Amino acid sequence: MAEGAVDDYGNVYSGWSNLITRYGDLREQKGKERIEGGALQDVSLATLRVRSDSTTQTITAADRVSARGITWAIKNAIQVDSKNTLLEFVLEKGVAS
Repeated sequence: MAEGAVDDYGNVYSGWSNLITRYGDLREQKGKERIEGGALQDVSLATLRVRSDSTTQTITAADRVSARGITWAIKNAIQVDSKNTLLEFVLEKGVAS
């Protein structure tokens, strides 16, 4: 999420901007459908593994991932190994992000 310009009334326009582009291993889990408020919702989970570097270590749940033409919400980030060479993000689609 990036902060944008301020209008005449002091409101800050914010929107999403591209932070980084990285290659990674995206593994989707089987989706599940649920009914909330009479509407069918398709919610899926996935994990994304990327190489750890100074930029990927700053990614938090406040950011989003765009992969395979889908926008994913980040649930959490996990350091995979003791050498800090891989990060794994738990992602969810079909929810507000």
